[in-house]
Amino acid sequence: MDIRSTGEDAYFAASNSAGGFCSYYGECFDAPSINRVYAVKGGPGTGKSYFLRAVAEAARKKGWRAEYIYCSSDPDSLDGLRLFSGKEGIALLDATAPHVYEPMHPGVREELVDLGAFWNPVRLAESRERIAALHRQKKEAYGRAYRYLSGVESMTHLRDELVAPFIKRERILSFAARLAAEIPRGRGFSCEIALMHSIGMQGRVGFDTYLAKASRILRIEDCRGAGQYLLDAFGNLAPTRGWRMRVSHDPILADRPDGFFLPESGVAMVICPEEECAYPHRRISMRRFVETARMHGVREELNRAERTRRAMLAGAESALREVRPIHGELERIYGQAMDFGAKEEFTKSFCECIFGRA
Repeated sequence: MDIRSTGEDAYFAASNSAGGFCSYYGECFDAPSINRVYAVKGGPGTGKSYFLRAVAEAARKKGWRAEYIYCSSDPDSLDGLRLFSGKEGIALLDATAPHVYEPMHPGVREELVDLGAFWNPVRLAESRERIAALHRQKKEAYGRAYRYLSGVESMTHLRDELVAPFIKRERILSFAARLAAEIPRGRGFSCEIALMHSIGMQGRVGFDTYLAKASRILRIEDCRGAGQYLLDAFGNLAPTRGWRMRVSHDPILADRPDGFFLPESGVAMVICPEEECAYPHRRISMRRFVETARMHGVREELNRAERTRRAMLAGAESALREVRPIHGELERIYGQAMDFGAKEEFTKSFCECIFGRA
């Protein structure tokens, strides 16, 4: 796992999951705190990420707070921004495939930003067949990756079924309640999704935002999947405690949380190994909640399931890495057809229109 410290409020709002591409765009960009949305259109290599980065920089110079939403497949690129100043909230997002975003109030709340206005369609037409072939190759590679990720999910569920009789659930519930009692009550429950991890063209990547922002870290050291029971129990207590929370979902098993951050108290609870947490933390070993001594009858099958899960994960990573040169070639073709000078002039004008002159 490549853990990145950007110094930004950085996370993902989508993932390549066992069920295919999983998007949380609706929850992220249609939040009550967002007043205006700009949906950015344009092909690969048209400078969408550079456009978003330029807007973020212009906003920050005017005192706006920025949240950076990175691409789950290419974590070097931005997929979106959330910008806040007082009660004003602005969102910008990459609205090209596979991202699905349906405007609720087009022209009123949402506006389209078309970077395709700065490419030469005649020049692109000359590469029509090559572009179509590259898109087919890209789709095939993603298809293989999703089949492997489905295998990861199947083996994880098999592990969970085998381990379930040996989990000390009541003790986990009691422990979660004690942890929750140590954290002050909040001013009203709310929940927003902000993913810490992704799996894409560069393998598995994570941002350490939750850990970097936390004043107290509860690091769960998993044992045979028992950490999920503790996270679930802790999360279920959040409404009764009135916490405002961020929730990170496992990128592959999208229905499972893999971390929480409580901004009011500064508490982060995450499942991760020691090497992924470079900050002072409290270690919570889940081994005490699993009757490992009684598992001899299923241990061989558990080990087989784990070997298969790892093989499926390696297959998915290999298939996703195949996408990188294909995507790079598409970016090159589209980039050669772009008038970046005109696009940069537009970017400057766009920023001045929203934030005023520098």
